[in-house]
Amino acid sequence: MLLLSSVALSHGVLLRSLGLLGVSQFSSARYERPARVRTLSMEYMQAEMEYLRNRSYMEIRDAAACNPSPGLPVSLASARRVPTTYVDANEPRLPSLLAAADILLANEPVAGVVPDGCAPRRISIVVYFQGSDVPASLGGGGGVTFMRAETVRALR
Repeated sequence: MLLLSSVALSHGVLLRSLGLLGVSQFSSARYERPARVRTLSMEYMQAEMEYLRNRSYMEIRDAAACNPSPGLPVSLASARRVPTTYVDANEPRLPSLLAAADILLANEPVAGVVPDGCAPRRISIVVYFQGSDVPASLGGGGGVTFMRAETVRALR
């Protein structure tokens, strides 16, 4: 009887210590999650920027104003939302912890005349964390931006 009760008590202590270990691991993971989401978001934006910088300027140009002649590459859409509209299989994928990202291409206002109407293009990436943060219109107001990155590309 004494042997059985000591085994039962030690088994209970073992279960409680494992339970406390699980609670401490859960609480540290809870505090780590926002940092992990920010890191994933930054890594995605850097990869997307690198992907767009490696495309030729003619693919990100304003097709209506910059050399609208046939034979040039088709320009990318000026506004699109991922994960629903990826350009191709090589484009970086949005991490599953994030709800959506808007990728916007717009003409950068410049002083003076630009050659052949090819103004510098502003590339903006806006990342949304939760589905409720995503605005109804692409890049539109009303949403809650989790992270944003921008750069400018010009014709060389």
